[in-house]
Amino acid sequence: MSDNRNSLLATPRYIDRLEDCFFYHAMDLPGLGLIKAHWDLRGRFDDYVGGVEVAGKSVLDVGAATGFLSFEAEKRGASRVLSFDMSDARQQKFLPFKDKLYYRHPERWAEPYGAEVEQWKNAYWLCHRLLNSKAEVYYGNVYELPQELGMFDIAIVGSVLEHLSDQISALASIARLTKETIVVVSPLLETDERIARFESLASNPDADFTWWTYSLGVYREVFAMLGFSIARVSQAQYCYMYGDRFEERSTIVAVRD
Repeated sequence: MSDNRNSLLATPRYIDRLEDCFFYHAMDLPGLGLIKAHWDLRGRFDDYVGGVEVAGKSVLDVGAATGFLSFEAEKRGASRVLSFDMSDARQQKFLPFKDKLYYRHPERWAEPYGAEVEQWKNAYWLCHRLLNSKAEVYYGNVYELPQELGMFDIAIVGSVLEHLSDQISALASIARLTKETIVVVSPLLETDERIARFESLASNPDADFTWWTYSLGVYREVFAMLGFSIARVSQAQYCYMYGDRFEERSTIVAVRD
């Protein structure tokens, strides 16, 4: 590994207390059993990534959260896995509701939210240790992924883009590091018309974290700009544990031309 790349990677944390963690993905962990969380993707990896084969491939997991996709890729024989997440809570942009702390006092908001983000990272590192993972970790800005991280055969972008104010710049950043395949999991407007739907309502300030749903037509054009073409699109239902319901997501598999 080059010194430049090595200097970018996060130092592992030793985490041994569940109370220091926030789990986004449900996980089966040695000695702890099932840890419930927002999303349960257990047994659904192949559906989620659109059947893309990861064995022998290098994989970039964008927005890794608890790391379920990273650890599953590793189990399935990925040659290298890099888990990416934001380095600073201030990098996440929420919708500007006038009465919410995020909008009124950004610095006051950033402290408690930053502490929550650290608990997300703690959950990842607890799983990393208990699963004997060799996955690398990089914390940074999704819009400015550094070339020094190296190139990856596959990038998995799982339920990330809809939470960004600028999906296209994020995809451009990810594509620079991707040699073969980008997998995007997101809500999708199934039309070739080049449109996006704004998802928030001024009357619903609790829904301040989902910006846009793009159409297949938008993704097709953006991927073409980046030198990719869409190979296939699939839909599936996934379990949202805290809401005791299933929600549909689309998986877009785009391959470099």
